[in-house]
Amino acid sequence: MNSSTAHLIRCLQQIHKVIRKANEILAGISQPSVCREVLLSTPGTAYIWGLSEIYQISKRLGDAVSARKLTSELLLQTLREVDLAWNNLLSFLVFGRSVFQPLLLPPLPVSEPCKTNLAKSELNHVCGICLTEISREPQVPSGSLDPVLYQGLFYHVGCANFWLNCVDSMLPRES
Repeated sequence: MNSSTAHLIRCLQQIHKVIRKANEILAGISQPSVCREVLLSTPGTAYIWGLSEIYQISKRLGDAVSARKLTSELLLQTLREVDLAWNNLLSFLVFGRSVFQPLLLPPLPVSEPCKTNLAKSELNHVCGICLTEISREPQVPSGSLDPVLYQGLFYHVGCANFWLNCVDSMLPRES
């Protein structure tokens, strides 16, 4: 297994762990009215939107897996587990349908092909974690800011934040 595949698996396993824990927390609330109150509170809403950002990292990781034609069974299985956990979490969001409506809608089709399979010299920048292209323009609706440059590699802010807080205290050095 190459180092890119290994770090993708590590990141996906942690994403799965975080989303699975959220499912456990919400499943532990026995009263629907209490679940609704928790989800619609300011901290509850921020928590769900934060989980959404984490799930978006997994989607970028999935794009990198497809574009790079990585075939590790563990990698593919972990991607499926993350999607399953996320879809389970979405079932709780019906309690706050108006607030979480954008998360409940099917994803929009991607209009341009993923550029992760191009040579590095052809790209603006590739994130050292999710291995997908970093847009030159900030993605304000998704919460992404300008990329972070650290020791010669670029990272999406969300990817770097998740990695440092949930995977490892050092950013991966290979992309």
